[in-house]
Amino acid sequence: MPAEFPYPYKPESFTEEERGVLSRFFTNVDKPVFAVKNLPQEVIGAIFSRYSRTEKSVRRLFLDEFWTSAELGIQNFTAFSADEGEELEAAREKAQKFYRRVFSEFGDDSVIQMGSVHVAFEGVSQIAAKAIEDGRIVAAYMEKSTRYVDFGSKQNRHYLFMEVPEIMGSTFADEFIAWNNALFTAYITHLPAVIEYVKGKYPLGQSEVRNPQAEVAYGKALKAKAFDIIRVVLPATTVTNLGAHFSGQAAENAVNKLINSPYSEVRLIGVMALQELLKVAPNFLQNVDHHYGVVARAYRTETRERHTQVAQQQVAEISEVEKKSRVRLVDWDENADVKIAAQILYTGQRGHLSKKAIFEWARKIKGEDLQQNPNVWWSPRLAEIITSAVPDRSREGLNRRQKLPRAFEHAFAEVEFNADLGIYRDLQRNRMSSTERQTLSAEEVFIPPEFTEPGMERVLQDYLNLAEQTRELNRKLLATKDPKLVRAAEYVTILGNRLRFNIRANIRQWVFFSELRTIEGGHPTYRRAMQAATRQILQVMPFLKPLFAHVNWGRTSGLGRLGSEVRTQQKLKENHLI
Repeated sequence: MPAEFPYPYKPESFTEEERGVLSRFFTNVDKPVFAVKNLPQEVIGAIFSRYSRTEKSVRRLFLDEFWTSAELGIQNFTAFSADEGEELEAAREKAQKFYRRVFSEFGDDSVIQMGSVHVAFEGVSQIAAKAIEDGRIVAAYMEKSTRYVDFGSKQNRHYLFMEVPEIMGSTFADEFIAWNNALFTAYITHLPAVIEYVKGKYPLGQSEVRNPQAEVAYGKALKAKAFDIIRVVLPATTVTNLGAHFSGQAAENAVNKLINSPYSEVRLIGVMALQELLKVAPNFLQNVDHHYGVVARAYRTETRERHTQVAQQQVAEISEVEKKSRVRLVDWDENADVKIAAQILYTGQRGHLSKKAIFEWARKIKGEDLQQNPNVWWSPRLAEIITSAVPDRSREGLNRRQKLPRAFEHAFAEVEFNADLGIYRDLQRNRMSSTERQTLSAEEVFIPPEFTEPGMERVLQDYLNLAEQTRELNRKLLATKDPKLVRAAEYVTILGNRLRFNIRANIRQWVFFSELRTIEGGHPTYRRAMQAATRQILQVMPFLKPLFAHVNWGRTSGLGRLGSEVRTQQKLKENHLI
C-alpha cells in the first residue's frame, strides 16, 4: 500500500471551535476517510444527499449549512451529550460487552444486519469509487455528480486527479502528470464554449415555460446539459467525494473487499475505513482483523487469480460474432411466461396446490398453445394470466414507483452494453442487478454527437488528440508486462472511453430499471442505451409490453433537466423556501 493517501491530500483548515464541534460528530477532522456519529439519521441523510451537488467536503458542509442552522436545531439536539464525558465512555464499554455476548449466543451475521454505519470517502478516484459502490444489498451511496458540480477547480494548486502510486513510482510519472493536467486544462478551457453552444441551441425564449422561476430553472438545466457533454474528457483518475451507508454486515463485507483489491489506492482506503469504523462500531468489524477475515480475503484473491487464468486459457478459441452492436440482448428466459404465470397462481390461490403441480400445468398450457399457433413462442393464455394479475400501471395516479409483484422475479434477461465509462458509472448504481465490467481500455472512444455540430470543431479536435494521448500512454504501461503497471493502466483512461459490461436482472428489476433510466431528464446516452435494451427484451417477450408502462420512448429534446428544475423551483416557492 502507498505510504500516504495518493491524492495530494491536505487537511482542511478549521478553527479550534470548529474542530471541537466536528470531533463530536466525525471520527477525525484531518483525514479523507471518516465515519459519522451522534447525529440523527435524517440529518446524516440530508448531509450525504448534498454531496452530489457541492464541491465542499462533508465536514465543511456540516459546519456551513447544518450546525449553524437555527431551523434544524442540531445544537439543541446534541447539547445533552456535551458534558457526559466518562459516563458516556462507560456506557459505550458496557454496550460493547453486551454486543460481544449477543454475538456469541446468536451469531454475528444475524445481529450486525440490524445496525448501520455511515462513512465518508473524499478524494478517491473513479476506480476506487466504483469499488466502494460495488456492494448491492443493505448498502446505499451518494456521490459527487459530474452533472451538477464543476470538476475544473483545484485544491492546493492541484487539479482533482489522483496520483496513482504504481505509476508515480515508475519512469512514466512525469508523462502521467502531464497527461492529467492536459485533460483538466481541456475541461476548463472548453466548458465555456460548450455552455455557449447549449445556450445557442436551446435559448430560453424557445421554452414553453412561463413562470417567475423559469430563469433560475433554465440556468441550472443549462449547466447540467453542458456538464453532461464535457465530462467525457475527465480521466478515470478524477477524484470524487461519496458517502456510504452500510449495515454492519455490509460494512464488514465492503472492508474485506477493499482491503483485498488489486489496486493499492483501494487497499489503503479499505484500511482507513476499518480504522474509522472501529471507533464507532468495533463489534461489527471484529471478524476483519481475525482468522475469518484472513480466510475470506485469501479466498477472494485465489478466486480472482483463477478467474483470470481460466479466461486467458480459453478466450483465444472464441471468435467475435459482431463488433458493432452497442447494446445487445445476450440471454433471456425462454419460459418466462410459464415461470411468472405459475408463481402468480401459486401465491394468489386460496387453496394449497403445490408449485410443482401449478408449474407443470403452465408448461402443458404453453405446449398446447404453441401447437395451435406455431408462429408464436409464448402462450397467449399464460400472457393473459400475467397481464390481468397486475393493475394498469399507465392509468392516472400510478407511476414507476408502483413496482410489479415478486412473481416477475422468477424470469430474467441479460444485456451487454458497449458504452462510455461515464455511462457505466451511471448504470452501475442500479445495485439490485448483477453488473460486471471488463478491464478498462483506452482503445475505443465515444464521441458525443454535440462535438460534431457546427461551432464545436475545436472541442472535437482537442478531444480526439487527448484520446490518442490516452491510448499511447495506456499502451506504454501495458507493454511493460509489469503486473502492477498493467493493472494501473486502467487509470489511464477517460470517461469517454468505451467499456463492455453486462447487466443480468429479473424482469421486475428490468421494468424498474428501464422506467427509471429513460426519464426525460436522464443523461441522453444512457437513455438511448436503456431504450435499446428494453426494446430487445420486449422483442423476445412481447407479452410483457403493457407492464413496461412508464418507459419513456421519446428522444431527448432540448434541456432534459428543464422540466425537473422548474418543478423544483415551484416546490421551493410553494413551501416558502425561496
